[in-house]
Amino acid sequence: MTWLLMSERRVLYRGPYGQALDAAESFELCARSFHLDGTEMAPRLAPGVRLVPEDMMPVRRRRAA
Repeated sequence: MTWLLMSERRVLYRGPYGQALDAAESFELCARSFHLDGTEMAPRLAPGVRLVPEDMMPVRRRRAA
């Protein structure tokens, strides 16, 4: 499945979920944290940033990436 990393209405990244999270982290839009036992907690995106499946967006947004 292809995901879109979006800020406001701009598409910042288009690709697999894991790589989209990596891109968000490299853009400093996402903070990853871990439990004491080493398991990963849900990533927290910065306000105004969304990570959505590409299929949920209108076609014009899909082509923007």
